Amino acid sequence: MYGPVIEGSRFRLRPPRPEDAPLMLAWLEDVEVTARLMVRFPPSLDEEEEWLRQRARDRDALTWAIEHEGRLVGVTGFDQIDWRNLHATSGTVIGDKRAWGRGIAGEMMRLRADFAFTELPLRKLKSGYLEGNEASRRAQLGAGYREVGRLRREVYREGRWLDMVLTELLREEWEASRRPGPDRPAGR
Repeated sequence: MYGPVIEGSRFRLRPPRPEDAPLMLAWLEDVEVTARLMVRFPPSLDEEEEWLRQRARDRDALTWAIEHEGRLVGVTGFDQIDWRNLHATSGTVIGDKRAWGRGIAGEMMRLRADFAFTELPLRKLKSGYLEGNEASRRAQLGAGYREVGRLRREVYREGRWLDMVLTELLREEWEASRRPGPDRPAGR
């Protein structure tokens, strides 16, 4: 499924479009973009277009395109939604390097969690990042995800083995983060 339009302060989440496929493929051809992703070899354009069609049909996934300053800069969503146990795996790619370091991923992850816990019945979001991906680590921690484990020496990159850091965000933790407190105004 594709997600609905969600407006952030610096970006917009919208349903992906077929014409997004060539740009998405270009990101996956860039080794700097894929250095800390599980994807190593880019698909063909036909495969990327089929991936978008498959995502539109998949009832156990939810996908958004990320727009910043009027251009497509990334993709995010939920995979492997388990409707019985009410959890999903979340992921994000900011493929446009001009958008790196602007805080888009952290705010986007917070809004994505807001959607998961207000519009869907989910109780837990799972995610992760490869060791050394500091941008992803900061964004996930800022959105409330907590490290819950590691898959040690899971992925080989740049001549060495890297850990996959596993993270989760529980609904209760998300709710607690939204309650006003002495240091925190309502809503964060």
